[in-house]
Formats: sequence, C-alpha cells, structure tokens
Amino acid sequence: MFREMRDIFRVASVYMATIIGAGFASGQEIMQFFSNYYLGGFYGIVLAGVLFALIGYIVLNKVYSERIRNYEEFLFPTVGWFFGWIMEIMVTLFMVSVLSVMISGASSIVSDQLDIPFQIAVLVVSFICALIFLTDIKGIIALSSIITPVLVVGMVGVGLYIIANKNNPVFSFAESFGGLTHNWFVSSLLYVSYNSIIAVAVMCSLLPYLKSKRTASAGGILGGIMLSVIAIVMNFALYLFYPEVKLIELPILSIVERYSSLLGVFCKYLLLLAMLISALTAGYGFIERVSGKVNISRRLIVLIICSLTVPLSSIGFSDLISTIYPIFGYIGMFMVFVILLQGLNLIQSQSIRRLAGKKGRLAKRGTFIWKK
Repeated sequence: MFREMRDIFRVASVYMATIIGAGFASGQEIMQFFSNYYLGGFYGIVLAGVLFALIGYIVLNKVYSERIRNYEEFLFPTVGWFFGWIMEIMVTLFMVSVLSVMISGASSIVSDQLDIPFQIAVLVVSFICALIFLTDIKGIIALSSIITPVLVVGMVGVGLYIIANKNNPVFSFAESFGGLTHNWFVSSLLYVSYNSIIAVAVMCSLLPYLKSKRTASAGGILGGIMLSVIAIVMNFALYLFYPEVKLIELPILSIVERYSSLLGVFCKYLLLLAMLISALTAGYGFIERVSGKVNISRRLIVLIICSLTVPLSSIGFSDLISTIYPIFGYIGMFMVFVILLQGLNLIQSQSIRRLAGKKGRLAKRGTFIWKK
C-alpha cells in the first residue's frame, strides 16, 4: 500500500512539475489567464483543474495499457500522421522557448542573490541543467518528487499569508478587465492546451513508474486536483491587489515584499526552484525529440542544447506568457480535444467491460445455484 501511494505521489509530482513553472509560481500566468476575468477566473480554474485531471487520467492510462515508451508512440496514433508532424514541430519549438526563458529567469535570480554577472549565472544554471539531463528521466523524477511538494506548500502558504494579512482591499469591482481573450472559458482552454504540450510529452516517458493501472489513474487525477487548489488560493490573493499589480512582472513576489523582506527572499527561492523544474521538464522533452531523430551521442546533444540556450535567453518573461503561450495554446487545443475524445471512448469501453463482467459473475452464480 505504501509503495503504491509513493508511486502515485511520484507520478502526480512529475505531472504537476511540468505545469508549475515560474509563470505559475510568480502569479503571472494566474493573473493573465484567470484574474483578469473576476469571478469567471474562479470558474476557469475549476474547469482547468477538471481538464488537467482528465488529461492526466487518459494519457497515463493509455501509456500504461499500450506500453507507450515515448512521445512519438503516443502522438501519431492519436492525431494522425499529418497533424502529428505539425504538432511535433510546434512542440519542439515550444520546448526550446520555455527552456531558454526559464534558464534566463533562474539566472537572473542567481545573479542577484550571489552578486555575480548575469552571463556567469547563465553558465552555472545551464551546467546544472546539463548534469541533471544526463541522468535521464530518473533525475527528473527524483528532483520533481522533492521540489514539487516544496513548491505546493510554499505557494499555498504564501497565498494564505497574503490573504490573512490584507486588511484594506484595493480591488475595484468597477474596473474594466482586459484579458487575453474575450471570456474566461476560452482563456481556461488556452491555459490547459499550452501546458498540456509539455505535460503529455513528459508523461509518455513515465511507463517504468506506472506499476499498476491505479497508479496511472490516481496520479493523473491527483495532479489535476492539486493544481486547481493551488491556483484558487493564488488567484484569490491576486484579486486583493488587482489591478494594482496588473503590469508587474512578478506580482506575487511584489506583494509579499510589501509585508516581509525575509518572506520576499523565500519567495525568490521558490521562483528559482519553479524556473529550474520548468526548464528541466521542457529541456528533457526537447532532448528526447532531438535524440530520437539524429544519430549523435546523447551527452553531446545535451551539451549542444544547453550551450545554445544562452543566446536565446533574452525574451521577456511576461511577454512570453502573454504572446507565445496563447499561440501554442491554440495549436495544442486540437490535441487536447482528441485526447478528451479518446477518454470518452476509454470510459465507455471500461463501462462495457465492467457490465459484461458483472453479468458473467451473475450467470456463474445462477448456474451454481441451479446445480445445487
């Protein structure tokens, strides 16, 4: 029982780690995709949590039952050859974009905290990422199992601290909100779609850790529920200061530093961990894409990719979230739709099997009574 719970927790941690990046931990994603829509933002978070739970459940069940070992084995049978190649290209571009920006963001914090030049910090962070990439999925799993609980407890704690210490709300109900889309429903779908791009790619590598069907199902559902709970707490905390923090790059950090400089430092380290795990999940997926298509040593690929991220680290953090993320959200929406459609078929087939099994047991019992 304990071993199964540990496996479920590991799977859920990796799933959550692909989504709890710096944008999530800083509040920037929550603000742009949900807080802009007032009460609709809460509805959007609940919808996103349900969709994340469904996607995790469906994908991990498919990986377990069909013994899928990599993203290509999942992608092409799911969306077809033509759309599969389009998604393959888009996924690769998205992953390298996230990897570069997260290394840049993590390097900024390292540079600030250690008082070293930004370029040196980039080299240090890239080197750390390269070392972890060389451990393959085992290193990502181990690190996610440690970092994700810290991020969850830290973000919920910071959010509750803000809510408890906010005495005089500055939130104006009369403010006209400007969101990424015209309504919370579409914004929620975009949020789920672009986050699913990397999440699905990483989940396709988790077969060695899916010891049972229950592990696959519970891991996906638990990850989705926890993401929703964290987002609701952070969204409520941001509402108390909206729209005052609308144009701030790192809104949660800005709010926390008003109350406590020590808590502000803690929040910076949370962001550093979030950026690191986001860079690792995106980078691992990218390395998997490249290593499967070129006949080069994996170690050499890791070194080349980590070196190339240095000149690509100049994109602004909030600019990435407000422009690149929604674009990939629209692209990933097709894949999400197909996954959910397959999920309906999966649930239907499971219901039929359960019903057939129940009828079979009743028939056997009737035969036994008749013979007796």
